[in-house]
This record gives sequence, structure tokens and C-alpha cells, in this order.
Amino acid sequence: MKITNAAILAVATVGALHLVQRERHQRQQNEVAVSRIQDSWLTHLTTNPDLAKLWAPDMDPEEYVQILHANQQICALSLRYKLGQIGVDKLRFLASELMSREICRRYWAKYGEFRLREAAGNKRAETFNGILQDEYVARPETQPVGV
Repeated sequence: MKITNAAILAVATVGALHLVQRERHQRQQNEVAVSRIQDSWLTHLTTNPDLAKLWAPDMDPEEYVQILHANQQICALSLRYKLGQIGVDKLRFLASELMSREICRRYWAKYGEFRLREAAGNKRAETFNGILQDEYVARPETQPVGV
């Protein structure tokens, strides 16, 4: 039986596609693992006020716990976007819903700039945070910068 160049090319293509798919799946599994660790930490802080006091940066620990709850929601949305479960249009809608909540706007006012800087160089994270920033600024309840 003679193997043709086309057959060899087809097998090589299938093999390469399989490797790409495995690499993508591994990346997604890593994202999920890191997100679980972060969510576990946030849950631990929000359910242990004494521990939250140790980490609260110059703010009332109760306020800090509320802000951590907003962070949990934003992190969950970020994971959905990173895993490709939602596209940009759905993300924009859900980001608008998050920013309709005063606690999410308070979180973004305090940590949004940090998240934008943290995302630098990661196109998907830059897009995600850019959309949240757009929706934050678009809210009529949001005070203009410098007011």
C-alpha cells in the first residue's frame, strides 16, 4: 500500500490540530484552577471578618467585605469571558448590569485603574477591563473624574 503525500499531510494536520486543542484545553483548565483559588480566598475573607480586618486597606472592614463581593462577581464574569462562554456583546450587557449596582461602581472606582494596569499586554484581559471601564463611565450615577 502506497502512502500519498496528501495522506501524510492529512495525518500531520490532524495531529497538529489535536496538539493545539490540548494546549487550549490546558490553558482553560489553568484559568479555572487559578479562579477557584481566587474565589476561595475571596470567600474566606468575606466570611471571616477578623481576617478581612487584616487585609482591609485603609477602609472599614465591612466596606471591604462588600467590595470583595463585587470583586467576586467581576472575577466570575471575567472567567466566563476568558473561557469563551460569552462574547463581547453579552459581556457588554452583563458589565452594564454589574455597573448598575452601586457596590460594583465603588469597587471599580477604587480598583479599576489597578485592573486596567494589571491587564496590560493581555489582549483578552484588556478587552474585558476596557468594557467594564466603559460601562462604569457610562453610568449616570458615576461622578466624573476630579469631582
